[in-house]
Amino acid sequence: MHNTIHLPVRLPRFITIALLALASALTASAGTIDATVFSVSGDAQFAPPGSNHFAPLTKGQTLPVGSTVRTGDNGVAVLVTTPGSAVQVGNDSVLKINALAFKKTDGDVSQREAHLQLTSGVVSALIDPSTPKVTDFQVATPEGAAAARGTYFAVLVYHGKTYIGVKEGKVGAVANGN
Repeated sequence: MHNTIHLPVRLPRFITIALLALASALTASAGTIDATVFSVSGDAQFAPPGSNHFAPLTKGQTLPVGSTVRTGDNGVAVLVTTPGSAVQVGNDSVLKINALAFKKTDGDVSQREAHLQLTSGVVSALIDPSTPKVTDFQVATPEGAAAARGTYFAVLVYHGKTYIGVKEGKVGAVANGN
């Protein structure tokens, strides 16, 4: 892994959109869930699980585990990955959804899981910080992975190198092979 750098992410708009998504999404039930496309601008496409055929991504669309999202040089997509977590997929990015799960027990969040794989480009994540003990949010890259339990952070893969920027909170990082 490499040093933390400042990433060119549109913070105010993403934070506003993500907070709306997080607040409105806290009604999901239990188990494996799909991501929901909260917003799309520019060139953004998806491929369903097990497919290499990409089609236009649309607002409101659901994306099951195994789906891949890719954006062009002017594309941006915001995905609600679980109730209480959202990501912004920046331009020129490829992101695969490897695992998503959410569960409530007796009205309290008892599981929030999102495992994403960023092959190239940038993804910013906003995760509800109120449930760190039950949150497992990870962004894997070709060089390693970044994990958070509740924070706002970004991961960039540029020319095969991984960079992590933290806006607030803490993020753990581990290189592959460690």
